[in-house]
Amino acid sequence: MYPIGQRTSVLSGTAAGLIAGAAVYAVVSSSAVATIPRTFRGAKAQVAAGPARAADCVRGQKLEKGFCVIHVVRTVVVAP
Repeated sequence: MYPIGQRTSVLSGTAAGLIAGAAVYAVVSSSAVATIPRTFRGAKAQVAAGPARAADCVRGQKLEKGFCVIHVVRTVVVAP
């Protein structure tokens, strides 16, 4: 009997891993859609859009494009 080469074992292991990963992904992704309750699926269409208001930013934050942003200024001191 001839020993299996390193390249052959790596390529066959890679192929087996890709096939197993694709199979697991197919099972998980299809079951995730099936387990969503019906009330959550229809909730997107029934949600009423409320009036838009500015976000409440705490002290030290600034509202930019609808998000609270903190600007950090750093000072670096280099020894001579």
